[in-house]
Amino acid sequence: MRYIPAILSIALLFSACTNDKWAHVTVNNTYSLSLPPYLEPGTFYADASLQYKNEQKEFYIVMIDEKKTQFKEYGLDYDLSTYYHITAKKFDSTGISRPMKFMIGKDSAYSSEFKGQMNNNPVYYKLVSIESDSSFYKMLIWMMASDKERYAGDVNRIVHSFRETGK
Repeated sequence: MRYIPAILSIALLFSACTNDKWAHVTVNNTYSLSLPPYLEPGTFYADASLQYKNEQKEFYIVMIDEKKTQFKEYGLDYDLSTYYHITAKKFDSTGISRPMKFMIGKDSAYSSEFKGQMNNNPVYYKLVSIESDSSFYKMLIWMMASDKERYAGDVNRIVHSFRETGK
């Protein structure tokens, strides 16, 4: 009987976490993501097609989408590896991070994690580069390094919710 309050507390906590309504966001009829309810639209990265934030939690996400035809017009023949490594150089000055290759639906992706500094605070970055038949996508999620484990499940859910919706 003395365990009942603890069991009820755990059950209430679990039900509160699972009742959160994630938003399904579609961008320019091009791609969609599921985002946690604590994020709101932001305007902090000029090149992003999607940008959401929670300044109190210090959690941010941006997405950039680029048509492959744009690269070909400039005489560039990028593949996923090239696209990923050009972006990664901006965050991984040591070059020691190795990307993990995986699939998101039918699309190939590379992902890696970086540590950095922002205003003298340690920051955790998750970079995901995605290649579809017609486009490349760049997803960047960042937060305080101390919150990496707290939001790991949300980050994983966001990354794996990516779907290309149109051409």
